[in-house]
Parts: sequence; structure tokens; C-alpha cells
Amino acid sequence: MKRGVTPERLVRGAAAWVLAALLTVPAAAASAQPGPNGGTDVQQVLRAAQGMGSATLKQSKDGPRITADAVLIGYTVIFSGCDAAGRFCTHMVLETLWRDLALEDAVRWNQEWSGGRAYMDGDLLVLDHWVSLGGGMSDQALTQLMDWWTYIMYEAQAQFYD
Repeated sequence: MKRGVTPERLVRGAAAWVLAALLTVPAAAASAQPGPNGGTDVQQVLRAAQGMGSATLKQSKDGPRITADAVLIGYTVIFSGCDAAGRFCTHMVLETLWRDLALEDAVRWNQEWSGGRAYMDGDLLVLDHWVSLGGGMSDQALTQLMDWWTYIMYEAQAQFYD
């Protein structure tokens, strides 16, 4: 949540923060069907990402990865804790990279926002958010998460470049 701004922005930020806190805890919705390792099907995550924009799933030597965009901002979903087939995973990180920014921009984001974590990796500013998928997540929870992530990326772009 951004501090010291309009009441509307405070309410939106607070709602996003509460949603993020709820979504980092394993979902217990009836429609969530955990996989054999207790994780969430990466196809469910892909469908939720596709609901916000274009998204493609690829398998790499490190496991499944989604490359996507929402509100014209590219991001990646990196999975971990996956079963041998790479279908069900217990964790994921949502990550977007920003160019032409400095450490001060990352520090400012972290001071003003509770959603997402910003840090520098070489000359790139990374904004990420870790999510537990253990216990399975419902389609509704994944859609809400992707909606929240889209909001965070949009706000980051506005803060960094406007």
C-alpha cells in the first residue's frame, strides 16, 4: 500500500495487501484439487495468466515457466517444488524486470509499498512476489492473484516512469 496518498488509493492498496496476504497462505477452497505432491496444476496458473493477457507455458531444465504480459507489461512465473513431470508445483514467483532504474527506485518501492519486493540485479530492477501453491489453489484464487499482480505492475510502472 502506498503511504500518504489519496483515500481512494489507500483503500485500493489496503485491499490489494489483504488479498496478497490471503493468497500467500495455501488455499482451502473446495474447488482446489492439490496434485500428488500437494501442489497446484501449472495449467491452472496458465489459464489465470491468460485471463489477464497473453501467456505461454514452457518447460525448462529448471522446471515449468510462464512468460506473459498484462497491461502491456511483461512478466514471468517461475515454479519450484514441482513433481517429476513438472505438472504440479508447490511454489511460484511472479517476476517482472525494469530497465533504466536505480537502487533508489527499488528502495523507494519497498518503503512505500507492501505488495511485491523490489531489488537490483545488475542493471535491472526486479519486482517479484512469492506465492505458496501448497494444498492447491482454486481457479478463483488464482484469478484474484493475477488481478492483484496486474495492479501491482501497473502501479510500479506509474511510480517508476511517470
